[in-house]
Amino acid sequence: MARKKLSRKKSAKNPGKVPNLRKAAPFLGAAGVLLVLAAFVRFESYESLYDAEYVGSEKCGECHTVTYDRWLDSPHAKMLREPSMESVVGDFDDGSWTPPPETGEVEPAVRTYTEGGKYFMALRDPGTGEFVPFQIAYVVGYQYRQTYLTQETGGVLRRLPLQWSTARGEFFPYWNFQEGSLPTVADLWAQMEVPNSAWNLFCARCHTTHLDIRDNDAAHTVADVAWTDNGIACEACHGPGSQHVNYFAHNYVNRIAAAVNSRLRGEPVAYVANAPKMTRGEDLSVCARCHGADIYIGIQDIYRMYEPGYSREGRVNDISQFFTAAPLEPGRMVPTVEVWPDGTPKGIGMLFRSFIESDHYLGSEMACYDCHDPHNNKLPAEAGILQAGDVSDAYCLGCHTELAGQVAEHTFHEPGTEGARCYDCHGPHRIQNIVAGVERFVRTHDFSSIPDPAATVVHGVDGSPNACNECHADQTADWAVEQMEAWWGEGR
Repeated sequence: MARKKLSRKKSAKNPGKVPNLRKAAPFLGAAGVLLVLAAFVRFESYESLYDAEYVGSEKCGECHTVTYDRWLDSPHAKMLREPSMESVVGDFDDGSWTPPPETGEVEPAVRTYTEGGKYFMALRDPGTGEFVPFQIAYVVGYQYRQTYLTQETGGVLRRLPLQWSTARGEFFPYWNFQEGSLPTVADLWAQMEVPNSAWNLFCARCHTTHLDIRDNDAAHTVADVAWTDNGIACEACHGPGSQHVNYFAHNYVNRIAAAVNSRLRGEPVAYVANAPKMTRGEDLSVCARCHGADIYIGIQDIYRMYEPGYSREGRVNDISQFFTAAPLEPGRMVPTVEVWPDGTPKGIGMLFRSFIESDHYLGSEMACYDCHDPHNNKLPAEAGILQAGDVSDAYCLGCHTELAGQVAEHTFHEPGTEGARCYDCHGPHRIQNIVAGVERFVRTHDFSSIPDPAATVVHGVDGSPNACNECHADQTADWAVEQMEAWWGEGR
């Protein structure tokens, strides 16, 4: 078949005539102006150390439109919101909650309802029996559980004692569930008197952007607190952006040169932190500031002072020296930062710690954002990489190239089946997650570990579960030890 000869389409009004240059003159003139300006406007070098002010995520979204829209749909962006039909997931349609029978209390302890478009949680006073209403000022979270805050006259945002479990589809007393204690009416009130119930003096550092505690009292009944953005916004990870904004706003040449320097030369972007281009330690401090929960009370202020970036004035930009400050005490039972009797991380607050303890952190460039989309944290960085399968296997085998053609020999399982996937053995479900009011186990991030059924023989399945018996639950740990020795030899 003969190919058609392509030709320029001629003007219907003036076929074959030269285009009217007068119509093109404005564009040619603009191009000329740009060329003239380029001759006089120079690329400005930027300082490696700087301090800046926070400008808010909406300002970032003016230029970074695609990334901003992706972030808006993320759990980070929706972490803290005012109550509305869109944000509230709990039942506030004249609901009630009664303590469990073992408390001996048979009357409802809590009522939830709306009135005039406002949301209320009312607690029964243990002395008078009357319900005391608390108006909901903010809701925290929505994926797994939702916390409710009320604003006190002293400025404290007080955490109310009942939270909503999305897994259970009901309100539940999270702190009693966590501690294994009975939620009596008196105990619910007591939970609002402990210091850490002053949410904006404690928890808010990880649920807002740029928390600024201007004043508070020792009893935590007064709090003069402000923040830049609700939720975990752009500057929570990239640092304050005023100098970044100014640098690009007044000089268009900076934009062109910065794009070339960043994408082709791998240089940092001017006046903003970008984890993949930061030094080891600085990069994962961005994540650890909130996800590295295994910290001493004595260094909490250091974590509160942390700010991504390159501060000239001495702001704490690298907290990596504190990643492993808390020792892994075998059998530690403190909720969310528990440690298995074999000395490995167990609680959900130890997920980051399990990665920090691994050879992949200590001896490679592997980082959180390799697998997790940093701008929409409910999504994977690459489709399929968070599950055991072809994509995650390819990621692992990208470095462990010697195993690429020896999956069956290495795993003694048929390639492509359960037990032959990298995550099956090196990322077993050993991290206890109770955030939604139910117990479940998620994958440890210590991908360096080798299944250790011998530790299960010593500590029991409740003290040291292993990857082999996670699949072969009908077998004993002794069987798993024998199987491993038969395959890989004694001591493996």
